[in-house]
Amino acid sequence: MSDQKDQKGRPEYTVDEILAEYGSKGRPAPKPEKQKKVVDFPEGKAAPPPKEDPRPPVRGGKRAVSKSGEPMPEIVPENMGRAIGAHLHTLLRRADHFADHMYDQAEPDPDALRAEKYTPGVDREEAPPPDTDSRRPRLRVVKPRELPPDVPPAKLAAQYQKGLKGQSVRVRLAFLLSLAAALCSVELPFLPWAALAGEVQALGLTVFQLRCWALTALLLLDGLLCWEIPFQGGKQLATLRPRAESVLLFSWLFTLADGLAAPGMEGRGECLPYAAVAGLGLAFALWGEHARRRGDRISAKAASQARTPYMVSMDETLWSGKPTYTKISGSPLGFGSQLQMEDGGHAAYQIAAPLLLLGALLCAVMASFGQKAPERFLWAASACFTAAGSWTALLAFALPYRRLAERLHKVGAALAGWPGAARCRHGGVIVSDLDLFPTGSVTVTQVKVFGGAATEKVVGYTATMLRLMDCGLTRPFHDLLRTHGALYREVSGLEWHEGGASGVIRGHEVLVGTSAYMHLMEVPLPPGHSVKNAVYCAINGQLAGLFLLEYAMSGAVNPSLSALMKAGAAPVLATRDPNLIPALLEQKFNLPVDKMEFPPVERRLELSKPDPEEVGGLVALLNREGLSVYCDAVVGGRRLRLATRWGLISALAGSVIGLCLTFYLTSVGAFASLTAANFLVFMAAWLVPQALITNWVNQY
Repeated sequence: MSDQKDQKGRPEYTVDEILAEYGSKGRPAPKPEKQKKVVDFPEGKAAPPPKEDPRPPVRGGKRAVSKSGEPMPEIVPENMGRAIGAHLHTLLRRADHFADHMYDQAEPDPDALRAEKYTPGVDREEAPPPDTDSRRPRLRVVKPRELPPDVPPAKLAAQYQKGLKGQSVRVRLAFLLSLAAALCSVELPFLPWAALAGEVQALGLTVFQLRCWALTALLLLDGLLCWEIPFQGGKQLATLRPRAESVLLFSWLFTLADGLAAPGMEGRGECLPYAAVAGLGLAFALWGEHARRRGDRISAKAASQARTPYMVSMDETLWSGKPTYTKISGSPLGFGSQLQMEDGGHAAYQIAAPLLLLGALLCAVMASFGQKAPERFLWAASACFTAAGSWTALLAFALPYRRLAERLHKVGAALAGWPGAARCRHGGVIVSDLDLFPTGSVTVTQVKVFGGAATEKVVGYTATMLRLMDCGLTRPFHDLLRTHGALYREVSGLEWHEGGASGVIRGHEVLVGTSAYMHLMEVPLPPGHSVKNAVYCAINGQLAGLFLLEYAMSGAVNPSLSALMKAGAAPVLATRDPNLIPALLEQKFNLPVDKMEFPPVERRLELSKPDPEEVGGLVALLNREGLSVYCDAVVGGRRLRLATRWGLISALAGSVIGLCLTFYLTSVGAFASLTAANFLVFMAAWLVPQALITNWVNQY
């Protein structure tokens, strides 16, 4: 440092000396111990100089000295200058550190690269929000105070068979009587009622009175044929739990009373009683009961064909906190109880029936007594209650259910009644090895042994490991084991990995899996022996066996997956076969794996447990393996639930609209407008939506 002083006697410093004291010029950058992707910049502030030696230190532990070797005088900034100098010093240190490490990169980890290359990509499970409840179906199961007894399916099918043919005959007779009442209620060219006027007058009656008596008699016979409906309606009223049958009971009773009072009612004109409309309501209700009973019989018969069927259940929070379908081997426990429970129509009319009964009664009172015409009460009550009793009330569930039961019976499945259909909604579907490739779909085409190992030993070790893995390869390798005369061995320390598993057999470390798994475990493979559709066996780190496999997928798998996705059920691949990964399924079988989910190996093991600790609500029973029958049960139950909902909406809409129209027409005394013929046309129009919905349930 120069010894020159300014005029005030203070020493002068050159720029180089100041930079040497405070700057970063000439300072070597520190070398990090290990390069990282993210470099931590040093945080800290310049400490004030100590009292004994206030000169700021430089990097390396040495202080600046003058050319003569003496220590340089201290530069002490005053007040604000001291703070600014400290901040500048820190900023310069950070800038130097960033410039020295801005191009640093982490050295690639060879183990991580190898794992990324040979390990298939998996989908991570999404945790549901803690305050979000699972969505429940709108049409819930109406649970009685005491659940029905769990009758075995075979015995239950025999019970439903009793009296089924007789009920079918009574349904046909009820429709014939209702059709006769309809012909008696309308004016047609080939029905010359006027020609009977002379003969009827000889009996002291008019044609109108004769037709009223005939309609009343036909309606009475119709009610006797359909005795189940009035009986159920009276039973429901006695227990204060009215349903659709209760509305039909009031319709039948008031129409009978109106038919008896109509001949003596003045000012009625030619407005005949609505016996045809009420009779058809009873006939359609009995048809619905018959269809429900036949559907239950078909389902019970299908469920009794296997002692240990597959159980399709719905778990509310199995995968990603969403409802998920699972299929496990079990018993038909609880199936008979669910089959006897009330359906969705009864669940809806538990709320709607009391409102309809009260509304029809109030409308009849206001249309008669409210208009100071009490003589019109029976006519108004008959019209209001008949309009409130929709023809499709008991058909909304019964007809689609019977048609779906017939379809599922042909493929070997049985829906667990309305409770099973009510659980079917959007969610995931666990798809296992046997769903994609049932027993017999996978065969071992070639066996190669390496390193001079015995074939029986390699086959026995591989079959033992695959048996513990409990995947779709267990059966073909069991047959191979018996062919070569090998034996199963005891395994200890079994560990699962992506692409295979490892264990210890008789003191030897055994690896069984795919070629990618062998590469991952650093097992050398001979040139030209890296095959995708194969299972490898390595003993003590050396390749011992190669088993070529042939997978034969059914042509129904792809359409079944498409039907599941269209129904809002996302397939979740819970496969245990190390070969069945999304890449193979997409390349060889052209499956839409981009719309499926593939959990990690630990989660796949949990989802595909043969005997889980907890089982969700029963949906259906399956008698066959494969994805096709699984899909038919899930999609069919989903469609039945939607068909029942839309059918009930249509039936209730018809009841409300009909009740409003009949109230208006009866309140103004429009006998000419509210004729039996017009009433029949209005009620029959609501059968069209139900017919379309019933036909839609099987279109998948």
